[in-house]
Amino acid sequence: MPKSMTGYAKYERVEQNYRIACEMKSLNSKYFAIDIQSPSFMFGRENELTQLVQRIVKRGKVTLRVYVEFLTPLDAVKVDYGLAKSYYDALENLVSRLGIPEPVNLDNLLRFRDLVRFELSPKQEQQIFEMVREALDKTLELLDEERKNEGLRLAQDLERILQQLLTIQNDMSKFSEESLTLMKEKIKQDVKRMLDNGTRLNEELLENAVVMAVQRADIREELARLKSHLQKAEQLLLSNDPVGNHLDFVAQEMFRETNTILAKTQDQRIIDDALRAKVLISQFREQIQNME
Repeated sequence: MPKSMTGYAKYERVEQNYRIACEMKSLNSKYFAIDIQSPSFMFGRENELTQLVQRIVKRGKVTLRVYVEFLTPLDAVKVDYGLAKSYYDALENLVSRLGIPEPVNLDNLLRFRDLVRFELSPKQEQQIFEMVREALDKTLELLDEERKNEGLRLAQDLERILQQLLTIQNDMSKFSEESLTLMKEKIKQDVKRMLDNGTRLNEELLENAVVMAVQRADIREELARLKSHLQKAEQLLLSNDPVGNHLDFVAQEMFRETNTILAKTQDQRIIDDALRAKVLISQFREQIQNME
């Protein structure tokens, strides 16, 4: 079954000296898009994180939050003492020249963000990333399961709509055959009634005129295509691949055929059924906006 594009999952693990947590949310979107928020030391890993997510999520707007908490102190805070001394001397000189009575203090120096940086060793970064990757895999499993469950409920709702549309299509097909027969007789009777009693009627010309009028009102081809689209939609709902865009296209074609039927028919029964079909197709299209 296709999946829903909406879902939420969170997974947390504590291992060695770290607490790792991944939180994911996915929403409807025409294309795949991802927003990643992670610790600064993982900025270079965002492409890898995106590729991991895309193995599972093919379409939708995804938000990924990665949290890393250090449970024990690390020798990872680096101070640029040479730069700090340069800033200090410059501030001292500024205070002296301007005659500022307050001395330079640590708070003044810490305003320069480039003096202190957080810097892990390549080994530490790789170790943490491996734990993040494992946590992300678990988070994706949970997200995928939720999207599958929601997709199953969505597919069941869509299947019910398709069954109603198939019933309407069958009714319109039955009415269409009756309508064409009645239309032929009505045209002939109307023509004869409008002519004077003494006017000779060319039966061949009348028959040709009737055939042309009936052809303009014939909706059998539209009904056949509508049925084909409904069957295609049923097949797509059984697929495990992302089919949301394909279903949306099929629904557009259903709508097109239904509008043509409404434009061509004069049978009130068919008009009523076609209007009901348009409502159901609109509901169908609204629902599939949630499908991957």
